[in-house]
Amino acid sequence: MGRPFDTGGPAAVEAAVALVPLLVVAGAALYLRAQHTRYGPMTGLPGQLTLLALYSGTALVAYAVWPLPTHTDGLCVRTAEPAAPPASGHGLTELALVAAVFLPVGLLARHRFRRGPLTTLALGTALSLAVGAVRGTGLLGVYPCAYAETSWLLVAMGVLGTLLGWLTARLALGTGPGRLARGWPGAVPDSAVPGLARRLLSGLVDLGLWWFGAASALALVRLWTDWEPSPEAAGTVLPAVAVVGAAVLPQLRRDRTTPGGAALHLGLAEARSTHSAARWRVLVRALLLPLPVAMALVLAPLWLAPVLVAVHTSTALLRPDRAGLADLATGTRVTTRATLTGTLPTRLVRHREPGPAPAGAGTGSGTAPGR
Repeated sequence: MGRPFDTGGPAAVEAAVALVPLLVVAGAALYLRAQHTRYGPMTGLPGQLTLLALYSGTALVAYAVWPLPTHTDGLCVRTAEPAAPPASGHGLTELALVAAVFLPVGLLARHRFRRGPLTTLALGTALSLAVGAVRGTGLLGVYPCAYAETSWLLVAMGVLGTLLGWLTARLALGTGPGRLARGWPGAVPDSAVPGLARRLLSGLVDLGLWWFGAASALALVRLWTDWEPSPEAAGTVLPAVAVVGAAVLPQLRRDRTTPGGAALHLGLAEARSTHSAARWRVLVRALLLPLPVAMALVLAPLWLAPVLVAVHTSTALLRPDRAGLADLATGTRVTTRATLTGTLPTRLVRHREPGPAPAGAGTGSGTAPGR
């Protein structure tokens, strides 16, 4: 799509190109937040399977909309007259790709979410039909014609891939000697220093929300009104969205974090305490890290943004508290939300001391007390 203020192509197509990834990022944020609320940090093999479920859902959406065209010039002519189609309608590579995309669905349904064969079959069938409908209708009618091939054979391959994944998990995975550990996580308190991968993922969620949110806002304004934003005016949308997400919203939250940090249950604390960081420190930190990265994406070469992130993380790689350069400059530390609020995972098994025995309990064999 290019920069978020690009406005070439039909308005409906531009809106679709921006809204589809925005919905994916928003769905990923909600999924990550739910997992951290229930189980705490994603660690070990169960944590990797939790992330695999996220990657699998993203892959399904990508396959359903790929290749998402940014324009409609000559689109129907190219799709109506394909060059040298295979005799069977689909090549072996395409059939194998469909099965591979749906295989993690069955594997995760059995090993991570503990679903039976009938539920998995129904889920795989529904997902395969939904993907076929999106591909066969040109993104549900947004495009004038279907830009990706689909057929009942591809739908059947999706269902077959789901069943193969379930059988693989049933026969090869599970508990027992020589097998992998259980696939579902056990809830643990989220009190350790968050790792760099978790913090990087929260930053990517923020960047996705800001980038595609700005692009979606511009596309919807163009779609619903007659206003055609100029590159100069539209170029201010992404920094404005970043200011709201990085500087304004954290001031209103107890954990002082951005939407991406909230999805990963992160928080911003004072350097030498477990109290929430002062609001002025949060504002200065936003001016030092996320806002320059957002400005670099719009006004500078794209390589400058990862360079700024690398400079910030250079100290975090060497310190046990994982404090980045902006954290050291502002006297803040990235911590977990549980450290600031004291909340525990909802699925955590907690021991409770038995309450006092009710009056009259344990008086023997039930004989009447004497007068």
